[in-house]
Amino acid sequence: MAKKAKKGNGKAKVAAKVEQPKLVPKPKAKPKGEAPDLDALRKPVLDANAGLTKAETEAKALADKGLALLAQAKGEYREALGLYREACRKAGVDCEFPGGRSENVSPKVSFIVEKVDKGIRVMVKGKPESEELIPLAALKASIGKAAYAYYAVFAVMLS
Repeated sequence: MAKKAKKGNGKAKVAAKVEQPKLVPKPKAKPKGEAPDLDALRKPVLDANAGLTKAETEAKALADKGLALLAQAKGEYREALGLYREACRKAGVDCEFPGGRSENVSPKVSFIVEKVDKGIRVMVKGKPESEELIPLAALKASIGKAAYAYYAVFAVMLS
C-alpha cells in the first residue's frame, strides 16, 4: 500500500538545523624559553608556610594567656565582691555592685488541676479566688487558647 502524500499549500517545510559548536580543547601553553627553577620557587613557599605555622602557634598561645588572665581577674573580683556583699549584709546596707543571681520576675506558683464532669477545674494553690472551670468545649477547640485565657485572668489577679 502506498502512502498518500499530504496536500499542502505547495511550500515545503524545511527544519532549520542548528549546529552545535564543537568544543576544541585549548592547546597547553608551551613554556617559552627555559623552565623556571622549581627548587628556587619552592623555598620561599616553605619559608612562608613555616612562618604561618609559627604565627598561628603564637596567636593561640596569646589567646590562651588572655583567657587565663581574664579567668584570674574574674576569680579575684568574685572573691572581693563576696566579702563586700557579706559586709553589706551584716551592716544592713544594699550592695551597689551588680552580679550574682537575679531575682525572679514573677512569683513561683503551683496549680491544682482537677477533672470534673463539665470540664477541668483549675486553681492557683493557696488562692481559692482564682478557681475557674474550663469547659470541655473550650478545651476541644484549643487547649492552648483555654490555658492562655486562664493565665490572662490569673495575671490580672496578681497585679
